[in-house]
Amino acid sequence: MSDYEQLIEEISDVCQKNQELLEIVKKIAEMESTKRYEFRKRASKILKRENGIDKEALKFYYFITEENAAEEILRRINGVKRET
Repeated sequence: MSDYEQLIEEISDVCQKNQELLEIVKKIAEMESTKRYEFRKRASKILKRENGIDKEALKFYYFITEENAAEEILRRINGVKRET
């Protein structure tokens, strides 16, 4: 499994347990690519790279603002919900 696939799976699993995180992913999935880029820039200005928690949050925001990452997470969550 590639790093990309592993991250998609991990975030999908967490989103199924955490409604707030799921809402963030949904909002990002609705954004156009220019809005995602602006969101990523704002996150990088707010979050500090030295702090471990902020660094992980920044990685998360960078990943889910990549093209189709948020959409793929939602697709997998919806696929799981249909099966159960």
